[in-house]
Amino acid sequence: MAYSILYVDDEPDNILAFKAVFRRQYTIFSTQSAEQALEVLRSEPIDLIISDQRMPHTTGVAFFEQIIDEFPDPIRMILTGYSDVQAIIDAINKGKIYHYITKPWKMEELKLVMDKAFEVYSLKRQNQQLEEERNSLLIKTIQQEKNQLLAQFETLKNQLSPHFLFNSMNALASLIASNPQRAIDFTGHFSKVYRSMLEIGGENLIPLREELDFVRSFVFLQQMRFDENLQVQIELSEAHLNDCLPPFTLQLLVENAIKHNIISDDKPLTITIRMEGEWLTVRNTLQRRGSTEPSTGIGLKNLAARYAYLVPHIPTFSEVEGQFVARVPLILEG
Repeated sequence: MAYSILYVDDEPDNILAFKAVFRRQYTIFSTQSAEQALEVLRSEPIDLIISDQRMPHTTGVAFFEQIIDEFPDPIRMILTGYSDVQAIIDAINKGKIYHYITKPWKMEELKLVMDKAFEVYSLKRQNQQLEEERNSLLIKTIQQEKNQLLAQFETLKNQLSPHFLFNSMNALASLIASNPQRAIDFTGHFSKVYRSMLEIGGENLIPLREELDFVRSFVFLQQMRFDENLQVQIELSEAHLNDCLPPFTLQLLVENAIKHNIISDDKPLTITIRMEGEWLTVRNTLQRRGSTEPSTGIGLKNLAARYAYLVPHIPTFSEVEGQFVARVPLILEG
């Protein structure tokens, strides 16, 4: 794409000469006054401004000084046919010009100056772009860390809730007398859940294998409460177990299914975890509870936000033929 130049000169012959020489290499805009030049700047993208120093009603330096705050990016050059040292000093100090050119200009010399100016301009734009990308990545990293902490907090808050602890301790107390071995197993899974929360909570990604170990322990604790009325079927091949996902992804989806659906002898809940195409899918029969535990959707929104900062594809959630279906992408190992 050709660079665009705004040429400001009150003498029409000078404008014609400039266009005749440079119109094939650049996109040329021209005006005969500072007022008209300002209109062009507000309507067209300009990379370089070349202005005559002495014009009716104003000077090139005054024009540059006027526009510098509104249009700081274009390169600025002054044309002067006078040996005016003060004008040159003012141009550098006030108008922040890149170069001043004496009239009459020579094509080869002016072309060389403009080419060097555009090199500087290009480097400046690249530096700005790199700075913007760096800031964007910094913001993205901060947001990702925030989402990670929120997810860890939500998981920890749910598992430390009095309701969860009461149910777990009540189940353990009944097992100690009736089934000591079962009580030992329960204690092992209970400690594993909390240990995993501390160990993997700070990670951005963990292997699916580790997430499944965590989910199995979590489900074991829940089945102490719901017995065979809660069934979690994991249908995954070894091929996907080293692929990755954000920690607590499956645990959140399983917990949501348990929290928001009826689980009883009459209505057992079945949750299935399997691959469907390229997506890791969690399905559960849809049998909503009443309004005693209204859903805010915060957990699912947070999960989607965490994925958005890691991969182009984000989880999808839908209701299909009497089932709630969550689909999350796996991230390839390495």
